[in-house]
Amino acid sequence: MKIGHKSRLTRRRPSLGMTSMIDAVFLLLSYFLFTTGAALPEEQLSAVARTNRPAASALSPQVIDVVEEAGEPVFLLGARRINGREQLTELLQQLPKSGGVVVRVHSGPAVSAAAAALQAAHDAGFSEVSYVPAP
Repeated sequence: MKIGHKSRLTRRRPSLGMTSMIDAVFLLLSYFLFTTGAALPEEQLSAVARTNRPAASALSPQVIDVVEEAGEPVFLLGARRINGREQLTELLQQLPKSGGVVVRVHSGPAVSAAAAALQAAHDAGFSEVSYVPAP
């Protein structure tokens, strides 16, 4: 009997498991799908998305400088000189409120002058009022 001889002739061929191959292909496919960008890059956005922003000048805040001249507080708003809080309130009511207002106090005026400018901005309807000491 040649049992051992027959078993040597019928060698088994090596086989690869298809389950592990399918898993590896699925993981690679999902990796490349998730890492690619789904959205357009920002330089390719439409012009409509870029033009809906308000102009930069509309967002700039109004600046009130509080200085002291001849012992009296003076409020400077651009090129205008205002001597009283009531006049400052009337002038601020005419300005756009979107950018807010900044009260910049220089050295010299009393604390009551800075408080008057802050109160005038609040009375004029500004919701964003900031206090900044002048350099």
